[in-house]
Amino acid sequence: MSPKPDVSAERKQQILEAAVTCFGRQGYHLTKMDDIAAEAGLSKGSLYWYFNSKKALFIGLFREIMGQFEQVWEAVIADENSSAAEKIMNTLAVFRSEFKEFASFFGVMMEAWSQTLHDDDVVELMDQFYQPYVNMMRQIIEQGIAENEFRVTNVEATTLVLLSMFDGVTLAIGMGIFNYDWDALFDAVTEVTLRALGVEQV
Repeated sequence: MSPKPDVSAERKQQILEAAVTCFGRQGYHLTKMDDIAAEAGLSKGSLYWYFNSKKALFIGLFREIMGQFEQVWEAVIADENSSAAEKIMNTLAVFRSEFKEFASFFGVMMEAWSQTLHDDDVVELMDQFYQPYVNMMRQIIEQGIAENEFRVTNVEATTLVLLSMFDGVTLAIGMGIFNYDWDALFDAVTEVTLRALGVEQV
């Protein structure tokens, strides 16, 4: 008898996609593991085989989404043939496309975090994923200064302000605070970013 194929990766992806749908439709608090199992077309026992709680599933989903984003952005940073200004424009294009796709999830993310504000797992998760983004943005800005493309007096502060702006716009859209066109908002984000770095539109 031939061994059964290992479908664990596909099954896990199936669960994560169902979780995105359920969290987006009902929010974190109202979503039950039963809902996710039904959406995925799996038994509740199968769901718990991969994730032992809703929090564990949410953290797994967060890791998947942010890991995907980080991989794409790292490719932009690693391009040795691009100037710093080109890397900023490519970074903005990545934020525009990736964050637009998952804007609703970021609204759910804030709801979940508000309920686990002092959760050590959540604190560790934020430290693990946010610091690399700070480092990557800082790297682009420092390259731009070294190549006389950017005029920035405080690299660290500028890095944090720009990332906060990206996050803030995404969260406001995801939580329904801004009922505005995503691309129009991100056109403004692009303009503000380039002005903050002291560069002309490219």
